[in-house]
Amino acid sequence: MKWFNEIEEGDFNLVGGKGYNLSKMYNFGLKIPNGFVITSETYEHYVNSIGLKEKINDIVNSSQPSFEKSEAIKNFFAEQFIENELKEQISMNLKKISSGVVAVRSSSTVEDLPGMSFAGQYNSYLNVTNKDIIEKIILCWQSLWNERAIEYRMKNNITSDFSHAVVIQEMVNAKLSGIIFTSNPLTGVRNELLINSSYGLGEAIVSGEVNPDQYTVDKKSGEVIKQEIASKEILSKYAEGGIQNVPVEINKTKVSSLEDYHIQKIVNEAEKIQNYFAKPQDIEFAINDSNEFFIVQSRDITSLFPIEHFEQDGKIRAYLCVNTVMLGMKEPFTPLGFDMFSHTLPAIINIMSSRKKPIDQEFVKNADGRIFAEITYLLSKKWIGKQFSKAFSGNDLPFEETMNRLIKQHGKQFVSQGIKFKIPWGVFKYALTSVKNLREAKKVPVTNRYEHMKAIGEAVIQEHRIKAMNLKKLEEKLEFLKTVMVEAFILSVSKQAWYCTEYMNLTKIEKKLKKMYGNRFDVTPLTKSFPGCISVELGMSLNKLAKYFGEQQIEPTNHHPKVKDLLNKFGHRSTLELDFGVKRWSEDPEYIINLIKSYMVDQMYERNIAEIEENAKKADLLIEEIYQTIKVDKGERKANMMRTLMINYRTAAGMREYPKFDIIRMMTIARGVMLNVGEEFQKDGLLEEPQDIFYLRVNDIKQKQNLKQIVIENKETYHKQLSRTNIPRIVLNTGETYYSALKFDPNSKVLQGMPLSAGIYEGKVRVVFDPKNSKLIEGEILVTESTNPAWTPLFITAKGLIMEYGGPVSHGGIVAREYGIPAVVGIPSATNILKDGQLVRVNGETGTVELLE
Repeated sequence: MKWFNEIEEGDFNLVGGKGYNLSKMYNFGLKIPNGFVITSETYEHYVNSIGLKEKINDIVNSSQPSFEKSEAIKNFFAEQFIENELKEQISMNLKKISSGVVAVRSSSTVEDLPGMSFAGQYNSYLNVTNKDIIEKIILCWQSLWNERAIEYRMKNNITSDFSHAVVIQEMVNAKLSGIIFTSNPLTGVRNELLINSSYGLGEAIVSGEVNPDQYTVDKKSGEVIKQEIASKEILSKYAEGGIQNVPVEINKTKVSSLEDYHIQKIVNEAEKIQNYFAKPQDIEFAINDSNEFFIVQSRDITSLFPIEHFEQDGKIRAYLCVNTVMLGMKEPFTPLGFDMFSHTLPAIINIMSSRKKPIDQEFVKNADGRIFAEITYLLSKKWIGKQFSKAFSGNDLPFEETMNRLIKQHGKQFVSQGIKFKIPWGVFKYALTSVKNLREAKKVPVTNRYEHMKAIGEAVIQEHRIKAMNLKKLEEKLEFLKTVMVEAFILSVSKQAWYCTEYMNLTKIEKKLKKMYGNRFDVTPLTKSFPGCISVELGMSLNKLAKYFGEQQIEPTNHHPKVKDLLNKFGHRSTLELDFGVKRWSEDPEYIINLIKSYMVDQMYERNIAEIEENAKKADLLIEEIYQTIKVDKGERKANMMRTLMINYRTAAGMREYPKFDIIRMMTIARGVMLNVGEEFQKDGLLEEPQDIFYLRVNDIKQKQNLKQIVIENKETYHKQLSRTNIPRIVLNTGETYYSALKFDPNSKVLQGMPLSAGIYEGKVRVVFDPKNSKLIEGEILVTESTNPAWTPLFITAKGLIMEYGGPVSHGGIVAREYGIPAVVGIPSATNILKDGQLVRVNGETGTVELLE
């Protein structure tokens, strides 16, 4: 056991997060009720002395549901196994606390960590005395195995090296208590303090049994910006053997619980605590009858989106998340992947705008491993900001409304702070080049365009393969990283894209048919099973492989010649393919093998192949039907024109995925170059394995100093960044975050999003964060944050789609329509709200998701 004043700097694993933070504040001189910690060694001794370690591990690693695991493990803990010597030590220490009344709090060694608070996962008990302290300690130990704690650790990939301590702390008989957030967790604004407070002990607030008063305070001036006084019907107070809730006096229920001097005291103490920890804090406080102010707990606020790399110059600056809005990618980049892509973005803008003063990499910021680009310049003209949001709403439908909300709230500030938008006249030069490229593409007959486009890509790719083979010096290889993605962009956008512009003709087709025949023709079949589409080809290839292995009764393996053939064509892809730091399918074919196996279940491949072929036939039949109808009514010339328009649309739509395919091929060449560097570094003893090169930044690679340790630290950071699933679309340098413009009642049975692909489907939900670990089965509704082309095979299995990010021209939107899957986008935190197995109705026409259970 250790009293707060005995706990030292290296004792974190002995006393856990809560005990460690309390001791630091106590020894710093803050007003902390005194106490001691029953260390994690005591817990470990208990577990080992009765042989629980292996039993617990067996249960944790079993396939039981989390609640069954929890109950089974908790049953191992009992007071009868506590040694008498320990009981006597606890009793002796408790006598040193004059009141004899304590709070017994769990203090895990994986709690109150940077980036992971574990708030609410473990148990605490108030108003505990000597007669029931052992019982409460046992209950705290048991809470290490609460169902919610087991699931939280699984989500954050914490499977070992954790233990449990217990804090015994003198109780404050509080007349007022509450929580202080030293930065506003609701908006992310760093210069605002948020205070929740109510009467009595803090248990009523923490348990949610009372709505507390809420005060938003300006940290600099101490002025209350906003206060919301709740109707506080109950308070928690001491009772025999614990606490009880009692009614608040009627004349106090709707009166502010805090006086002005309380708030001023809170502001002063909160500043001390944040300065001490150097991070925004979530603080629990108590005020006794003598108006003494006590801190009973403090932890980092882990929900705030990081802004430390954003410019702080007294002006309000806005940063757009390139990952989600532009790339459809909610995951972070590996460190080297970030360097590669963050160089590409300003280089592309410079090419498109022919700027006299080129944009440098300061335009791009790293926030939690994601790329954020500054858009303050665009927002200095409201109409430019609005046009920009419209332009990218095709990628991400909710972005336009989110941007409009930002402009409504802060538009005047952006306009009046001295930053002026000037039209980059160089864009007209780029436009002229684009017109020239379009004309060149149009000279190629439609029937030859796909092969012509592929040939252009193949020539550029071969050129860069030869370049890569001839790179000798490290500096040359790092320079190659800077140029290869820019060349991929030029290939895709400036050359190949012009061969498939007819994919935009669907609206023209619909308008012409509507004008001639009203609602007689439904053109939906035209949007499915596009000829030559590389994504359709991948899906069909996987299903044909599944059919082959199923009929031959052979277990699919990555060594089989047919699998190798598939990987030769598609092996450069990855589930996170825009980050060249992530392994390709050719390196790790497990995902492909599992997909083939999933299609073999109940011969799903038969249904999938039939559906793809049937959709193609329906499109051909519709084209012929429309042709014959117009031929009879309007003549053969108009009929031919419409048929050509429809065929060209489908051909171009099938081609449209191919430029992305070639971009990833270019990235894979760059990956090979850096893997070779990794191999050289491994031989020189600088790295443990070649793949580690992607967990370094370019400057680290150049300096070659302490690389193994940097890799360890960067891997840990990257995996923490991966666990963040809710990413704001826009972040201000004040910390204010904009996730979406949509607001809805979380208790509502209908969630309102935006329609993405027509149709209605009723089925069970499957939340998927990583397609490699997907348990999606045929007929389920896929719920995810966003998708990329590597997710395409899952669309064959799913019968509905719900996404947080995406738009009509995003991967999810295109493929959902292609496979005829009803889809809804833009429901904030859909992956948290919806649960596996939950029955819902997806309406891709109204953009709603109805909760049926």
